[in-house]
Amino acid sequence: MAALDLALFHVPIQRKERTFRSKEELTLDYTDTELRARYRFGREGILFLSDLVRDKLTRQTNRNHALSVEQQIMVTLRFLASGSFLQVIGDTLGLDKSTVSRVVDSVLDALCEKRNQFIQWPTNLNQTKAEFYEFAGFPNILGAIDGTHIRIKRPHHDEPSFINRKRLPKPECSSRRFTNINANWPGCCHDSHVFRTSQ
Repeated sequence: MAALDLALFHVPIQRKERTFRSKEELTLDYTDTELRARYRFGREGILFLSDLVRDKLTRQTNRNHALSVEQQIMVTLRFLASGSFLQVIGDTLGLDKSTVSRVVDSVLDALCEKRNQFIQWPTNLNQTKAEFYEFAGFPNILGAIDGTHIRIKRPHHDEPSFINRKRLPKPECSSRRFTNINANWPGCCHDSHVFRTSQ
């Protein structure tokens, strides 16, 4: 009988009130130095990236306080520059974690679609061989595979994975002209292991 009474008694679902936090941090009203400190790009670079992917990232509505293309680029750059968690980026910029996740995913997809405009294999093989010979002194070479270490700030999580064999906080990555980047392995991994496990 008690179960029947509960079934007849309808309790309305209480929805959490939506709040829209201030996005004061997401503005180009900083100096170039301040922008670089926050996003690793200056105003010109942020605007270049924004124009590059504007067709893919422009929202058709301002409903739900949609982020501008520039703001989406800045969120993504902040995430990539800091190496922090989505939640931390969201808290810092006044956005929800899920918003940051969607923005980063959309921006990276849009940038990857433009990769062929910037990443190209050499078309003039003889000229490439000549340039490589002039640069390195090796005949008949089109390129080389190697890794280099770039100094980074010590991360707070999983620090040992970012320490190279010289005990410095540097991940392994490629140098000169990039045709492929693989940052899946700790800094102490040997180049040959990274190569063998790369596509």
